[in-house]
Amino acid sequence: MDEPRGHVSFRDPENFACEIGGRWFRIAGPASAEALCTLRTSVVYERLTGEGKLVRFDEADEATSVSVQEAIRGDVAHRTIDDATVFEVETVAPVTYPWEWPNGVLAAAGLLTVEIREALLDIGLDLKDASAFNVQFRGSIPVFIDLGSVEPWRPNPSWNASRQFIEHFINPLAVGYAETVSAADAWKLSRERGVRSSVARSLMPRKLKRRAGLAVLQASTRPVSRNKPSEVKFEEQASEDSALALRATRSLTNRLRKNVQRLTGGVHSTTWSDYGSRDHYSADDLDRKAEASRAFVEACQVGSGGLVLDIGGNDGFTAQAIAAGSQDLEVVVLDPDAGALDRLSGRLADSEAAGRIMALVGDLTNLTPASGLLDTEFLAFTDRIRPSAILCQAVLHHVVITQGVPLPLAVAALARFAAPIQIEFADVDDEKVRLLIGQIPNWQGDYSQQTLLDSLGEHYEQVSVVGRTSGTRVVIEAFQPRGLDR
Repeated sequence: MDEPRGHVSFRDPENFACEIGGRWFRIAGPASAEALCTLRTSVVYERLTGEGKLVRFDEADEATSVSVQEAIRGDVAHRTIDDATVFEVETVAPVTYPWEWPNGVLAAAGLLTVEIREALLDIGLDLKDASAFNVQFRGSIPVFIDLGSVEPWRPNPSWNASRQFIEHFINPLAVGYAETVSAADAWKLSRERGVRSSVARSLMPRKLKRRAGLAVLQASTRPVSRNKPSEVKFEEQASEDSALALRATRSLTNRLRKNVQRLTGGVHSTTWSDYGSRDHYSADDLDRKAEASRAFVEACQVGSGGLVLDIGGNDGFTAQAIAAGSQDLEVVVLDPDAGALDRLSGRLADSEAAGRIMALVGDLTNLTPASGLLDTEFLAFTDRIRPSAILCQAVLHHVVITQGVPLPLAVAALARFAAPIQIEFADVDDEKVRLLIGQIPNWQGDYSQQTLLDSLGEHYEQVSVVGRTSGTRVVIEAFQPRGLDR
């Protein structure tokens, strides 16, 4: 069996995950394995996996188990667990992180977490933690992946993971409730650890500070003796009346859910959140834009399992157009404007394409780098998102003119994905380009179609102008990336 890849988990002493040969495995100690077997043989498992809310898993056969444990032996990222059980786990890709999620996406992850907990309580199980990293997405649909957090429920009127839930979901959403700030912004401030309540209360809108229920939850996270885990504080009472403890902890879970729900649904007044009108395009221009995208994706032969990266995709106009034309492909819409992406995720909620379109907050000029312990806990964006085709429509003038990035470097950033690319290039006569240049005194940058073509030629074997979406916007395509093996 192949060696383990960089995708690993290593902070739980009795259960960890690893990827070997493109397959995912969970190595569980005896207590963890027993809890997972209880879940695996329950009606809860059948319901949650059937609804796509929980990853499927099953105990590996003996030969696979031996091979997996042999492959990880000696790997410093993994512990040796005595009497371990190996489970093979359904793969969910691509992996994304909370600081890349618009508000609605983070809220969906939080609501799934409490739903999973309530289902587990029905069969005598619980979640030992409430990390946002326990959830990933198939398109815009959340799925719970952290099987290692499943454990037996111990009578407890509270939930020892409530502080983490508040810091990972409620507090970022409270900060992101502001009109021009998002939950993703709050996560970036926290350096991957969630947002402390003291920080959240100093940053969140004043009107939220008057919500008594929210204030009580946030106060409960303060690290003082009176807030010690209720499992310790009320151990004797809980053990004497487990039914009462169960009702109490269900009530807490319900309060957590309601607070997440109350913090979602707001409209952000960000720069591009109202871009959907596209007044600078005629109806015919928009039709040409959509058709050019569909034709390009078809030419790239993006089939089942293929991924289209729509850079600067805003509210998902193009993503929805190409998704409607194919039931097989998946689309990641990457945009730095969380408000526009919230509009997209809101529309996807009841859409057939919800499972195939993912909205991520990100900027081509500052993509998520590898981070965490030894830069292995959180992988770089370019290592996680492996597109079969890239769309970059009406983006480069913002990157080159507004952000001051030389055009050849912007093209080099696109070429790092080593995938065919279609660019809609707004020329210097375009009204939006003239507006941007007019806002920068003495602008001297090189922004021309010829420079773009020359730059693409350095990274691709085949570059061509294929048409226009309007009188000032040309469509350029590049195929056969040079010298990059992804």
